[in-house]
Amino acid sequence: MPQPDYRSLLDEAVNGGFEAFETKQPATADEYREYVHLLGQVVEMRALLEERITNSQILTSETAKIQQSILNFQPPEITPETGLDLYDSERLNLLQARNWLAALDKIGATRQIQAEEAFGVLKQQQQKLQALESAGPPASPRDAWLLKLQRARVAAALADQQARADSSSWTADTEQQKARVELADLNIKSLAGRVSFPASLLQARREATLNTEESFAGTIRGLEKQIKNFAFGNPFKGEPILSKIIFSGLESQLQFLEYRRVGVMIQNQLWQSRYDLWNSADAESLEKISRGITERMQDVQIWQPLISGVRTKLQDRRRRASAALVANGSRPSPNLRDIVDKAFEQEESALSKWENDFSSLMELVTLANADIAIRRKSLGLGINLDAAALTLAAQTGNIWNTELFTLTDSVFVNGQVVQRPSSVTLGMMLTALLILVAGGFISSATSQWLRSRLTQRFSLDANTGAIVQKATNFFLLFLISLVALAVVRIPLTIFALLGGAAAIAVGFGAQQLVNNLISGIILLFERPIRIGDLIDVGTFSGTVTAIGTRCSQLSRADGVEILIPNSVILQSTVVNWTLSDRHARQEMLIGIAYGSPVEQATRTIRDIARAHSGVLKNKDLDVYFHDFGPDSIVLRLLYWIDKGIPDSTNQVPSEIRLAIYNSFNQEGITLAFPQRDVHLDAVKPIAVHLVANPSK
Repeated sequence: MPQPDYRSLLDEAVNGGFEAFETKQPATADEYREYVHLLGQVVEMRALLEERITNSQILTSETAKIQQSILNFQPPEITPETGLDLYDSERLNLLQARNWLAALDKIGATRQIQAEEAFGVLKQQQQKLQALESAGPPASPRDAWLLKLQRARVAAALADQQARADSSSWTADTEQQKARVELADLNIKSLAGRVSFPASLLQARREATLNTEESFAGTIRGLEKQIKNFAFGNPFKGEPILSKIIFSGLESQLQFLEYRRVGVMIQNQLWQSRYDLWNSADAESLEKISRGITERMQDVQIWQPLISGVRTKLQDRRRRASAALVANGSRPSPNLRDIVDKAFEQEESALSKWENDFSSLMELVTLANADIAIRRKSLGLGINLDAAALTLAAQTGNIWNTELFTLTDSVFVNGQVVQRPSSVTLGMMLTALLILVAGGFISSATSQWLRSRLTQRFSLDANTGAIVQKATNFFLLFLISLVALAVVRIPLTIFALLGGAAAIAVGFGAQQLVNNLISGIILLFERPIRIGDLIDVGTFSGTVTAIGTRCSQLSRADGVEILIPNSVILQSTVVNWTLSDRHARQEMLIGIAYGSPVEQATRTIRDIARAHSGVLKNKDLDVYFHDFGPDSIVLRLLYWIDKGIPDSTNQVPSEIRLAIYNSFNQEGITLAFPQRDVHLDAVKPIAVHLVANPSK
């Protein structure tokens, strides 16, 4: 069955639009859009398949040439000045081919999964088509159209499956990379023993970098002149947005040149390090050069995120400039767009040169690391053992600088946020810990001294003194922590790490500790209880002797010290006998026998209470006829005491009761005691018998 011409079908459906298409097919608007999309997908997938077949043919032809070069391989002719460049080129070719082979392996695995998924979709669409065709010829134009639409779905699914299942281009590319690896490996092996790094080559590299720096100087002068002319002869007068955008682009180009100038300096250092590697067999020098190359690599790696950020800003400014040009399109500015386009082309060119310099530097770092590996391998076992001994000695001597972990610190470089790794070493942690411990003792002593001085000078109470001491201690500890981090140069990013750890700790068990800590701060500043207050908390009663950050301390009358968590005090009902003042009223009930002189007893009790030194004289003192009790007449004594006086709560009422008892005995007033009348209800008289003592 001949295949339809999907390109013609697509053109026919698109050119007429939906209205023309609707006159030929009973389709809805959604079905029309789907039909056009399916036809476009078929055309696109078939074109892609043809392109892959063409590419595979080209790759196969190139691979054949490479394989022919391998069969006819001859070691290349070199000179001392050209050998290293060829050697470096082949090593980079080998590295690129191997990296691309690894990428192709991942692409092949992904393509296989996609091909399986596309086959599943094709199978579903074919089953739907078979169901429609098995129903017989279409009964209506609508059924005929739905059958045509389903055939388009099958064609699109088939084209997609064929494009994804085709591996000719991938296979040809894989074979070419394998051939490149083999050829580069042959060249490297043939050059390995013949390449040298003469001083003349190093001098040539230095002269090249010097010429590059001179060209940078000329470019910088040209940019500065361009900025100056822009300031005096601004072609965007009256267009502040465009003026700001173009001026920012010129400033960015100056920054690019500055980075490129730094890159040239690093490049010069790397060439010197490579020269030393090639012309030195000393193990100690090898380790020193290796550390220097690692440092240069870290310096260069910072550029990668910076370049990405600059390119994003460039694209954003280009969009804003286009929007501004559209807004000003009605104005007579024939050359305005040309000037803007030229400015952005100039900036794009400057950024591309910086990106190329970055790529060249990374290649140079890669070659330098490869030189280190080769040099270590060629040194021999004895020298390698010496290098290992030197490394071990350096590590033993520099254990203070052992890296524990690395934190990512954000720094601003020319307005760009760059992530920079910061190492935290054992020495930094121990130094910080030593500063914190010493600072903790100093902070504690300073806060206690300050509390003592302020108490003496301003007569502070114990609670205010505790607040001053703790606040001073916390503030000093915070400052000492910052000083410790600054001294050892630990970035403040560690607080993000510690903050996350603290959040996890709070969520998994430290919430009660934090609750008590916050409750202690509230108790100190809100002052519902104070040091010296007499309080009742639940079943506990005593005098507050300390309010700590975690718990408060109560002292009972029997000398027992009780520690109560601060959160319990805030969440429980607390009776504070001395919150507003230290005075408390006490009550005493005295029962006298019926028939006793009540007025005399009342006067005696009042006189005894007034005469007692522990009873406050400026407070009310009353004696009341309280009740007719079952066994006594009850008198009620009300008086006030100062609970701030030690043991007044128990001693004062005891002494008053003793004085009342003695006075009532002298005056003949009887203290009542329980009395009961027992009535025996018996039907017959109770018989009483006298029984002789059986022991006699």
